[in-house]
Amino acid sequence: MPEPTPDELRTVDGKRPPLTDEAAAIYEERIALRKAGDTSFDRTTWCAGPGMPRILLMPYPFEIISSQDRVAFIHGWYRWFRVVDMAGDAEPDFFYPTTMGFSVGRWEGDTLVIRTVGLSDVTTLDAAGLPHSDEMVLTERLRLLPDGRLENRLTIEDPQFYTSAWEARVTFRRDPNARVGDDVCPDRIAMGEPAVEEWR
Repeated sequence: MPEPTPDELRTVDGKRPPLTDEAAAIYEERIALRKAGDTSFDRTTWCAGPGMPRILLMPYPFEIISSQDRVAFIHGWYRWFRVVDMAGDAEPDFFYPTTMGFSVGRWEGDTLVIRTVGLSDVTTLDAAGLPHSDEMVLTERLRLLPDGRLENRLTIEDPQFYTSAWEARVTFRRDPNARVGDDVCPDRIAMGEPAVEEWR
């Protein structure tokens, strides 16, 4: 389970990411819309693909399944998943951007390093609407901490929207009672509930 994180993704030192002027204008507009109750910029509002790393910040469990050539992340929100190619390719191969992108991984000691490209710019990085271009490169470094939590250090490189590469950190805790079940997001909307539930 993700440990509670604020709606706004920040750098590891707690600051706002180094946005370009264009990106800052987009972000401020989205923050204002969100305060006014309009979250239409966030695709999860209507159960569409949340993208990366947005799905990691949602209050749902995920499961990791690994084999020799792949690592799969099965997310509890509306059946979303992603597969990381562990076959040894240095760069992900893709034809067009998608919401979850295309990932390759490798082990550096006890750290799983995942590089993702081809992330469609229709998604946001966080619930507040942090933007990115479809040229963004996301590098994750996942490792188990001594206390048993999983740490993911995210490096975001996107010269169109950020003046420099920046790093964020999210952590996850094991929950023996959590289950990745059959979640049907449109059913919640039909019942008048939000597409993304509050933190449990």
